[in-house]
Amino acid sequence: MKLSIIVITKTNQPTLKTCLDSLKPASEIIVVDDFSEDNTLKIAKKYTQRIFTHKLTSFPDQRHWASTKATGDWFMFIDADEQLTSKNWQEIKDTLPKTNHAAFRFARQNYFYNKKIRHGGYWPDYQTRLFKRSKFKGVKGVTHEQYLFTGSLGTLKESVPHHPDRSIAYGLNKSIIWTPKEAEALFKAGHPRITWWRLLKVMISEFCYRYLKKQGFRDGYVGFIEAFIQAMNKFFIYQQVWELQQK
Repeated sequence: MKLSIIVITKTNQPTLKTCLDSLKPASEIIVVDDFSEDNTLKIAKKYTQRIFTHKLTSFPDQRHWASTKATGDWFMFIDADEQLTSKNWQEIKDTLPKTNHAAFRFARQNYFYNKKIRHGGYWPDYQTRLFKRSKFKGVKGVTHEQYLFTGSLGTLKESVPHHPDRSIAYGLNKSIIWTPKEAEALFKAGHPRITWWRLLKVMISEFCYRYLKKQGFRDGYVGFIEAFIQAMNKFFIYQQVWELQQK
């Protein structure tokens, strides 16, 4: 049984080495890079020669393109700020040879500012990322992926650690890249006219959803910050919808 691991990168120097170190048991490591501007490619070359450069227009399109490079019986998408533990690898090796499922999801354990997050909608944070290549049919979506495959979906028991950079600078750069894409998708879908009260409503709703309904307050200060950041992201998205509507 051959397993390919696919890592999509874009200026991921701070986290990539830890990620790739954890992927050494893979039969094949594939890195698909979106013209990184740091040492991402230099780091990747120490672990694999299967490196491709491809312009990222959306994560669904990038993952779909990357999937065509896999040669394993199974392939798995791992983000550059995620790692597979020894328990993850043991479960994968025990499960895949005898399963009838066509795909698997796993619970992602998020660590924000080095704190394990269990609330705010961030746990168990299921991700469908492991596929039998012969059953995989592609990826669709605009900003968020929807995976297509024939067959049943299984769930792995072991969670996968996720250590994203949550600094304000990183978050703002990420918002600059992705909120215009989400705004454009809403605009093309014919979203109702944006008004000041609608803008305020979506921000308050997002904060209350994260902090109160999903009990982000139980994660202390980090829970408050995360709820506030997500509310601000809603502002960035809907403000850009308003801008598109003015044009």
